Amino acid sequence: MRVAGFTLLESSVALAIFAAAGMTLYGLFNTNLIALNRSADVTRQAVVVRNAMHYLSSINPRTRGEGKVELGGVDVAWTSTLVEPERKGQTALGGMGDYDIGLYEVEFIVTEDGRSLGTWRMRVTGYEKVRGPAPGEDPF
Repeated sequence: MRVAGFTLLESSVALAIFAAAGMTLYGLFNTNLIALNRSADVTRQAVVVRNAMHYLSSINPRTRGEGKVELGGVDVAWTSTLVEPERKGQTALGGMGDYDIGLYEVEFIVTEDGRSLGTWRMRVTGYEKVRGPAPGEDPF
């Protein structure tokens, strides 16, 4: 009389096949989680850099050549270097303008919790009012 069931060898082979399939699925799942985390980091980094660039485009690098500011939980530190020599500004009609202007390269570093997210560069116009009435002063 023969008893129906699995032998030890059949059970071991089934367990080995199940373990191999499980390890393959775990590896695939782990790889996808790593890619998802990297994608989230890059997306966050893009938003942070956009905010930093927006802030830095609003400053005058001639008067604030370097500095540090906290923007939305990250620290942004910058330094600016004159790229093109300063020139006398012109009016729309070609006359002498009230400002001297120069082109500056602003290099900024973004850090979060002491960890650097990267270094970027952008160019910004620096200016100084040197002619004409002072702001708020009556021109006549």
